[in-house]
Amino acid sequence: MPGRIVKLVVLLLFFSEIILAQKLSVGGLILSEKDRLPIAYSTVMIKESGQWAVSDDKGEFLIKNVQKGTCTVVIRSLGYVSRTFTLKVVDESKKLRILLKEENLKLAEVEAVAKRKNDDATTSYHIDRLALDNQQIINLSDIGTLLPGGKTVNSTLMDDDRMALRSGSSEKGNASFGTAVEVDGVRLGNNGAMSETLGASTRNLGVSSIESIEVITGVPSVEYGDLSNGIIKVNTRQGKSPFQLEVQLNQHTRQIALNKGFDLGHGLGILNTSLEHARSFSDATSPYTAYQRNILSLSYMNVWNKSTTPLTLHIGLSGNVGGYNSKADPDRVLDDFSKSRDNSFRAKMEWNWLLNKSWITNLTLMGSVSYADRKSESYTSTSSSSTQPYIHTTTQGYYLSEDSPTANIVLGPTGYWYVDAFTDSKPLDYALKLKGEWTRRFWGMLNKLMIGADYSRSENKGEGLYYTDLQYAPTWRAYRYADQPAINNIALYAEEKVVIPVSKKSTAELTAGLRDDLTSIDASAYGTVSSVSPRVNGKYIFWRHQPHRWVNALSLHAGWGKSVKLPSMQVLYPQPVYSDKLAFSSTSNAYNQAYYAYYTQPTPALYNSDLKWQYTNQTDVGVDFTLWGAKVTLSGFYHKTYHPYLATTVYTPMTYYYTSPSEVQNCGIPVANRTFAIDEQTGVVTVSDITGQQESVTLANYARNTYYAQTKYANGSPIERYGLEWVIDFPKIKVLSTGIRLDGSYYHYRGVDDNLIADIPTGISTTMSNGSLYQYVGYYRGSNATSTGYSAQASVTNGSLSRKLNLNATFTTHIPKVRLIMTLRLESSLYTYSRSLCEYVDGSSRGYQVDESNAYFGTPYQGETNKYVIVYPEYYSTWDDPNTLIPFAEKFAWARENDQELYNDLSKLVVRSNYQYILNPNRLSAYYSANFSITKEIGNHVSLSFYANNFFNNMQTVHSTQTNVDTSLFASSYIPSFYYGLSLRLKL
Repeated sequence: MPGRIVKLVVLLLFFSEIILAQKLSVGGLILSEKDRLPIAYSTVMIKESGQWAVSDDKGEFLIKNVQKGTCTVVIRSLGYVSRTFTLKVVDESKKLRILLKEENLKLAEVEAVAKRKNDDATTSYHIDRLALDNQQIINLSDIGTLLPGGKTVNSTLMDDDRMALRSGSSEKGNASFGTAVEVDGVRLGNNGAMSETLGASTRNLGVSSIESIEVITGVPSVEYGDLSNGIIKVNTRQGKSPFQLEVQLNQHTRQIALNKGFDLGHGLGILNTSLEHARSFSDATSPYTAYQRNILSLSYMNVWNKSTTPLTLHIGLSGNVGGYNSKADPDRVLDDFSKSRDNSFRAKMEWNWLLNKSWITNLTLMGSVSYADRKSESYTSTSSSSTQPYIHTTTQGYYLSEDSPTANIVLGPTGYWYVDAFTDSKPLDYALKLKGEWTRRFWGMLNKLMIGADYSRSENKGEGLYYTDLQYAPTWRAYRYADQPAINNIALYAEEKVVIPVSKKSTAELTAGLRDDLTSIDASAYGTVSSVSPRVNGKYIFWRHQPHRWVNALSLHAGWGKSVKLPSMQVLYPQPVYSDKLAFSSTSNAYNQAYYAYYTQPTPALYNSDLKWQYTNQTDVGVDFTLWGAKVTLSGFYHKTYHPYLATTVYTPMTYYYTSPSEVQNCGIPVANRTFAIDEQTGVVTVSDITGQQESVTLANYARNTYYAQTKYANGSPIERYGLEWVIDFPKIKVLSTGIRLDGSYYHYRGVDDNLIADIPTGISTTMSNGSLYQYVGYYRGSNATSTGYSAQASVTNGSLSRKLNLNATFTTHIPKVRLIMTLRLESSLYTYSRSLCEYVDGSSRGYQVDESNAYFGTPYQGETNKYVIVYPEYYSTWDDPNTLIPFAEKFAWARENDQELYNDLSKLVVRSNYQYILNPNRLSAYYSANFSITKEIGNHVSLSFYANNFFNNMQTVHSTQTNVDTSLFASSYIPSFYYGLSLRLKL
């Protein structure tokens, strides 16, 4: 029996080799349809196998070892319309003659909106250059306007908005941080940021050099890691092109750009260059406070061995010098200003080798580096009528203020002066990627295997916050970003794609992959963390191009995947805490000088060794069909984010000694003759007479019990998002040369925090009934924190619920004969609902409704409207026994009847709503906006575009059920203000 199995295996392998041996060549010539001249450096790809070629100076290309069968050929060249066609490879194909059309408005079909990528097994969209030009995008973060249900924004560089796919504003879960952005394969990381946990800033990216954008909102390939909310892939211009000069003007931005693709000739390759200057300002009447970018981009490409095993080299360099500056504004009353650099540099080198071997098809190796200089300066006017203490010590003990810039506590000046502060942040990211692909057909089935490895490193070379003159520096300690360990991540992944032809019309496709990220952080409490991300996508094509059916095309896709987002350096490395407690203060002398003594207790950064990496489980389903000529795309999604990063506070008991001012007043030494000293260990203050006429006096002190607070980063409770997106492209009305698109989205978000967080709502310096510092810490179930930029605090609300239904109608009139395209876009928000929540994860009540704003007892809150609501801590602890958690509600009710002093002290832990409407549901009445854009080509060299957002200048009111107030849309955040812009493009 075993012998028969061996013979069968050998026989199968023999026939497999026969099948695999049936390989042919596909070659041809690529010409311009206009003048029949050859097009060099066009990319020809066989979609199914991933085999590719690049045309030479004669426009010729050749792909060897193509397996028999039907394949899809895709041809792309800069400045020409991409072409896709089906080719049957049955024998040595004759030389193909392929004509490409120039990309202009003379074409019968153009796309001025985002287009659904129907070939992918997950939800993704393609945005080409015409859509960007027609919308006059200046900041990459504004491309959400072009997605289903997207809303127009007035594009400016003054706002450093971050992109967040399939999410809303003011939500838990760090959605923008989980949205990845890549430019030509180089990740714009923000893991090295020390002051934020947000997505990468994109306003320092030039948009004039962008050729196309792919937005993957569904389940991405396992090739992409370090994300939890989708990915945006930007592709810049690659290929020969004429000089293109572009000028854009709108009410707050001026931009000029020059692009050119040089054919170096003699097989030396292609060099693409891009120069761009853009300047935005917030006030047109005083355009001095502004943000500007000055970008130079270089991209080099060359191909060797074009007719055998082509090897492609891509080298990319891009840099920006710019930032925000208000220093030059002459309209400022004072000399205050702030400046912030936004300099950046990115470089990459990528090798792509089509080996076409029996064991490997393609091999890709890429290395990249990304560096940013985000040094900011704040120059602020300050004044004081008396001396103030500025604490700079970093060692434990009691210290007295001195009139010296190098003292542990600096005695600040009186009068007026300026403080010059700098924050130096320099994130640096490296990446190295190796990927191999193997594609084969077996008995009609297409099998594509991808295996790869990534290495990335994130660090920060900045100095952190510092001051030029320590005499004027407020309380501050140096914390050098450059001293923190780097984040190292090694990822291994494998993905298998199988395409099975079920019938002549139907095809099934399944893609499954696994990614393992190994994150290592040297010299820290985190060690090495492994994160496994499985992902699966499937697609079934029932039929395509069946004109005799009323549904002439139908396909379904579905996917599920886990995506892990690595933490930022802000989360990994909380700053050390210096607890400074006032130990003594003197009365002011004749020169308005008062002396202060402080006790400083340094505490190291509080690392959380139990911190888990944030991840999202994504489910994506969709259907695409054509109904009586109308193309319909529906996509549904369900995202659940686990372990979102959250900043919390830990309170630790401490004791220090305090000397009362009354002790100084009774010392008997005249004020003008007093000099002070303090023992660094005991805190005992000694008053001496500088004339020597009286003996020194030792002042009595007493112990004070209090807490010091430390920031600890932890994981929040899971949150969920789900929604539906749709696009309907109706058949073009030929008599009007007009196409109609309806796109929209329904979005639902619910996030409730159920973590037990510590807080003293009235602050550590609050006093008890007996006059001592506050001795209790409350532990509350949940908080309303939505960002890691601040610590979770006790609040009546601990979450929110929101729903939104948007519907847009786009009317596109395209007249090829006059090379004109006009777009009218009507945007409407039909349903907008939000509500702050005060509940546990299971929906049960967390608070109590009370009749008076100052009441402490009530009935469980069950969602009623217009009610004051209070929330108790679930537990509290005492200074004497911080590890014992005492149930609060029971003790508070007992103290009300039995211990009035305890009752008064515990009442300070009760948090309440300031207004009755805080927890009311908020439904907004429907509202709309209308936008218009037009692009006209004048010959082959000139193109003009104009747009007007909210050109009706809608001033209707929106009714809010939360406050029962009507608000005008004029100058509101609901729709963009009336805004217009003009652009001119020249091809030279």
